[in-house]
Amino acid sequence: MKYFHTFLVDRIPLGIIILLGLAILVASNVPSNADETGYRPANEWGEGFFSVDAVDFQSEQEKSIDILVSYKIFYNGLTYQKGPDGYTAQYEMAIVIEGDKDNQIEGIIKEGEIRVKTYLETIKATDFAINMFRATCENQDYQIRAILTDKLANTTRQLEIKRDKRKYVNKYPTISKVEFAREISDAGGASKFNRGGWRVIPNVTRLYGGNIDSVLKVYFEVYPGQNEIQSPTVIVSLYHHSRGLRYADTVSYDDMFETKIETRKIDVADYMPGDYEMEITVIGRRGRLFNKRVELFELNLTAESIFKNDYELAIKMLKYLSSRNEAKKFKAAKTDEQRRALWDEFWSLRDDERQSAQNPTKKEYFRRVRHANRYFSGMKKDGWKTSRGMIYITYGVPDEVDDHPFELNGRPYQFWIYYNAYPPRRFLFIDEWGDSNYILQPPFNGIN
Repeated sequence: MKYFHTFLVDRIPLGIIILLGLAILVASNVPSNADETGYRPANEWGEGFFSVDAVDFQSEQEKSIDILVSYKIFYNGLTYQKGPDGYTAQYEMAIVIEGDKDNQIEGIIKEGEIRVKTYLETIKATDFAINMFRATCENQDYQIRAILTDKLANTTRQLEIKRDKRKYVNKYPTISKVEFAREISDAGGASKFNRGGWRVIPNVTRLYGGNIDSVLKVYFEVYPGQNEIQSPTVIVSLYHHSRGLRYADTVSYDDMFETKIETRKIDVADYMPGDYEMEITVIGRRGRLFNKRVELFELNLTAESIFKNDYELAIKMLKYLSSRNEAKKFKAAKTDEQRRALWDEFWSLRDDERQSAQNPTKKEYFRRVRHANRYFSGMKKDGWKTSRGMIYITYGVPDEVDDHPFELNGRPYQFWIYYNAYPPRRFLFIDEWGDSNYILQPPFNGIN
C-alpha cells in the first residue's frame, strides 16, 4: 500500500497528479456492467436510481399489521425525451409484498411521469420523487420486491428487502418499527403519509447530515402490554459504530393503557459521520427491560462533515491525493484559521469548475471514501484504508470486475480492470485469510 502511494504521488510531478486526479475523480460513476460485477452488493447501483424502505405497525385489525412501503426515484436515474416544453421521463413502479411462504399478499403497479425544463435538471442527483404504498395483512415475515421500469429506455432495476415478524401483542409494552422521516408535522387534511395524528414524509434512504438534512426525525409507537405496568420509561439512544454513545433521552408515562405515539427531532449537525444505531428500550421499575428495538441509519460523510468533526482523520483520508509536502503542512497547522486556509487551498487547486459553488472533485473524492467504508470495511478496519478502498478512491468504479469468490483449490480473488485509464490498468486482489479482506498483489500500479 505504501509503495503504491509513493509511486502515485511522489514520483510524478504534482501538476500532472492534479490533472490526473481531476480526470479520474469527475469521471462517470456508473459502468455498463456494474450490476453483475460481484465486488459489492448487487443492489448498490440500483440504489443510485431508486431506494425502498418498509416499516410496519400494529393494525386496528386483530392479529394484523399495517405495512408502509416508501420509495424514492431519483431524476438522474431515468431516460428523458426532449420536447418543445422541456424534457420528459416515464416510469413504472411495481411493488409486490410476499409472505413467509412466498405467497403474494399485496401488489401495485403505478405509472409516473417527470417533467423538467432544462437538461441540467435531468442529471441533477439531488432531485427525486417520493411515494408510499400501504397494505394490511396477517402478522408474519414478509419480503418487498420493488421493480422500477424506465419506459423510454425499456430497462428495469429491482430491489428487495426483508422484514422479520414482530410480536406486537405481548405481556409487556412493545415498540413498533421506526419510520425515519424527512419531515414530521401536524396532520392537516387526508394524506397517505398521515399516522397517529402526524404527517410523516419518509426518509427512504435513512441518510442524514452532511449536505443533507441535519435533523434526524423519527416516528414510532409504543403498545401497551396485557399486564398492567406502572410508570414505564422509554429510552432513545444513538450509538456511533466506533465511537459509542452520542445521544440519549428518556420519557416516562404515568400509565400504559393505550398506544403511545412518539416522535423525535434530533440535531445531528455536529455529530461524527458514519453508521449509527438507534436503540429504543422500554423499562419498568428497577430498570427491568420489557422491550428493545434497534434500527440502523447513517450520517453522510462529506468533506465538510469530516473536516469539522475530526480534522486529523480528514487529512489522513487525503493520502491518495495529497503530496508529502501538503501532508506535512496539514499536520503543522495549529489554529482553526490555518487549518481552514490550507484545506480550502488544497481543494481549490483541484477544482475544475472555479465558477461553481461546489467543488466537484472534492465532492466525488469523499463520495468514494464513503462508498469504500460502506462496502469494503471489515475486521475492524475502515474501508478507505483497505486495498480495494485505495484503488476505488484513486480510480473510481472499475470498468470490469472478474470475481472468483469460491475457489476449491485456492483463495478467493478478484481482478479489477480499468480499460479507460491511461495506460489501462488491471489490479489483482486476493482474500488471503477468507475474511473478505482482499489484499492488492503486485504489480501495485496495475500495469502489466
